[in-house]
Amino acid sequence: MKADYCLKSKAVFTGESEKTIEGCVLVWRERILDVVPFGKEAEYIGEYTKVIDYGGRLLMPGFIDAHTHFFSGAIAASEHVCMEIADSTSEEECVRMVLEFAKAHPNEKRIRGHGWFVTNWGDAPLPTKASLDAVLPDIPVYLQAADVHSYWLNSAALKECGIMADMEVSSGYIGRLDNGELSGMLVEMEACEPADKMYRSFTEEELHEIYLDFLKKAARAGVTSMSEMSPGEYDEEHLNQYRAIRALEEQGQLSLRLHVFTKLYDTEDFSTALKWKENLDSDYLKISGVKGFVDGVVETYTGLLLEPYTDRPDTCGINVPIKPQEELTASVIRANKAGLPVRIHCIADGSVRMALDAFEASVKMNGRHLANTIEHVESIHPADIGRFKELGVIPSMQPIHMILDADGKINRIGKERIQYEWPVKTLLDDCGELALGTDYPVVDISPFDNIYAAVTRRFFDGKAATHDEWEKLSVGEALKAYTSGAARAYSREHEIGTLKKNMFADIIVLDRNLFEISAEDIPDTKIEMTMVGGKMLLLE
Repeated sequence: MKADYCLKSKAVFTGESEKTIEGCVLVWRERILDVVPFGKEAEYIGEYTKVIDYGGRLLMPGFIDAHTHFFSGAIAASEHVCMEIADSTSEEECVRMVLEFAKAHPNEKRIRGHGWFVTNWGDAPLPTKASLDAVLPDIPVYLQAADVHSYWLNSAALKECGIMADMEVSSGYIGRLDNGELSGMLVEMEACEPADKMYRSFTEEELHEIYLDFLKKAARAGVTSMSEMSPGEYDEEHLNQYRAIRALEEQGQLSLRLHVFTKLYDTEDFSTALKWKENLDSDYLKISGVKGFVDGVVETYTGLLLEPYTDRPDTCGINVPIKPQEELTASVIRANKAGLPVRIHCIADGSVRMALDAFEASVKMNGRHLANTIEHVESIHPADIGRFKELGVIPSMQPIHMILDADGKINRIGKERIQYEWPVKTLLDDCGELALGTDYPVVDISPFDNIYAAVTRRFFDGKAATHDEWEKLSVGEALKAYTSGAARAYSREHEIGTLKKNMFADIIVLDRNLFEISAEDIPDTKIEMTMVGGKMLLLE
């Protein structure tokens, strides 16, 4: 059989080991025909085979981002959202940026922004509606925090989405001023839901263009697989979202593989998830499991700690855990019994222990044949480290968040507990598995800043970003976690994540060899070629 493509390089990273080889990757239709050493490719080359020699540039599997939010991320990347506020260093500067955006976009029905982060504002308190009302009193303003766990609204937005001063939520909180009036802050998913619905409110035509533009962004980043990790409700709105993606695939416009996770809680038999899976699953779109939350984030004191916060000794976390241990455990057991992998958001050591306890109970009932994961693991108690291997749980982590956090955890949890912050190397060495991702749009979808953070644990100016630099990964370890490791988190290690015979031809070429450059140059890397399913994409 003759190949459609023969892709040659002196630096081929297959995803199976932590080193490169010299060789040729042969592609026929949507799959890899074979990977052979130089000199063995002749028998596969025919009249119509396109032979491309990439010299010493790194040729590797497409990046598989283990944790993204496709739908909100596509919106965040669009022209409808003010992303400049991610660079703001104060509430006042953020408000100025939003006002400038509003003036430049007079046709927007509501003003949206993404990326403000109180850690970047020093020791400033959380913002309030007052500063937004002063400059934009008449149009609703919805500003999503970088961590996607908080919204900051003005009065018009609070009124539009129906937030009232007497409303209560079971997890997170609705911000109030000392006089009981709404502050404009909404923290955690239940509180944020009304605002998030308005933030995502677009016409079908607008969403179609937003998705297509984002697919181009992903291709330029070399990302060939990602996820929708916001747990989908079992309703018509979310089903229509998934149908819209399936329609893109049927039109030949879906240029990445999307893995959707539905809601872990409040369902008895997961029959809807299984029905959707049966009707929607394809090579490019999959209902891949279910997702749940135990806690929030430490910046707003909604991360669940085993011991009280250093700077708030009155709490181990506000309104957390989101569900009690009994309900979490029962939900995990039911999902695994239905054949659905479970992924659980756990920021802090208390939530990590709760998730491990739930998985332990499920393993006793169901065995350990599914790709269950714990997401984030930004801190962990040493006693829980060995349990990942014991239970077959995959740590799914985002090293770039060390830089986003800007060393903020030392104020929240103190020096002793930060000895195991973002413990990627410890967990990889102990359990032999690791999946890397970005949590886009929390940070940009481009993998190279993330890889830099993983292998240096430093800020971009070279200063240490954490207090445990021994947790650094090698380049090979980081790339495996971004390819074959992430494929395992999606239960697709038999189809994607490695360059070998019969795997899908999801392949990228970098403009340099990451194994031969200094770590400081990793963030400057560019993607030269992206191929998904044997088709080369235009990197516009």
